[in-house]
Amino acid sequence: MPATPVTILIPDISGYTDFMSSIEIDHGAHLITSFLETILKEAKPDFEVSEIEGDAVLLYKKGGIESKDEIVGQCLKMFNAFHTQRKMFQQMVLCPCGACQGMINLSLKFIAHHGNVSEIKVGRFVKASGLDMIIAHRLLKNNIRADEYVLLTENCLKTVSDAAEDSGLEWQTAEEEYASIGKVNFQFALLEKLKSSIPDPPTPDFSFHLNEQFSIQTIIHRPFTEVYMTVIDIPKRLLWMNGLKFIVEGDDHAYVGSLHTCLFEDYEAIISPLKLKINKEEVMYAEQVKVAAMDLDVIYEYRFRPKDDKGCQMDCRVLPTDGKTLAPELQYYLTEDLRK
Repeated sequence: MPATPVTILIPDISGYTDFMSSIEIDHGAHLITSFLETILKEAKPDFEVSEIEGDAVLLYKKGGIESKDEIVGQCLKMFNAFHTQRKMFQQMVLCPCGACQGMINLSLKFIAHHGNVSEIKVGRFVKASGLDMIIAHRLLKNNIRADEYVLLTENCLKTVSDAAEDSGLEWQTAEEEYASIGKVNFQFALLEKLKSSIPDPPTPDFSFHLNEQFSIQTIIHRPFTEVYMTVIDIPKRLLWMNGLKFIVEGDDHAYVGSLHTCLFEDYEAIISPLKLKINKEEVMYAEQVKVAAMDLDVIYEYRFRPKDDKGCQMDCRVLPTDGKTLAPELQYYLTEDLRK
């Protein structure tokens, strides 16, 4: 296909390599996929996806951009959505693995360039390629001493009639020189100030009444972390939970507020994680369990404590939700069922 003038935009998740090298791949892939989907949802319809490269999305729009405000505004919409979701995940995450805890270090930068690309069609896929796409890629590696910024090349800025914009960003000029390409001039603005202004999401209001209710205690001769990781991983309870036959629907991963419809031998329960608290002495995990057929709405609380022999003490109990009570016979039935 003949070369077409386009505006190239690459949102790139910084810190992705370190993030993926220290984690459970399953959780890392799930989180990165979710972040990339969030970025893509904010892209205007006239931006087409050329490729997704693990930590970055290659977008291009045929023709130029109307103003500097247009491309900067597009980047900032993606930036705000990314960090809003990251903050929400951090607040709702249950898993202590490297992926789920390490997402606090993820950041986002943008490269915008204008040039000519050729569209290569293979089956139903269309990929944009050419020297200008290579230049945009190379600019991901530069000497800017920051992880979050918007970078607009001189070629990109030449397509707009007015290089002013009202985002409040402070722009600097710089250049990079690459082998076989030469010098590339650009402007960039750091995004740290905008990041700090993104509000925290509201704290989930999940509370339950703590009391001295009797708990079941057991010693499990497995590492402390392995035990509570096993319990909080609701989708994998099929492998070990007594009486659980099938998880009908629910999220692939458990987090505060996720819903998991679980089919047991005699009833169907909806399980939703409420809280996870971790300190040096113990891990406390609580989840809400609703069984409509029994008009049941209770809290299951688990406490995990490491033992000197590298085992784990697990204490479990059933509690009423706030404002409710449990009849003694129902309390006994649920406790004995939990003991099994």
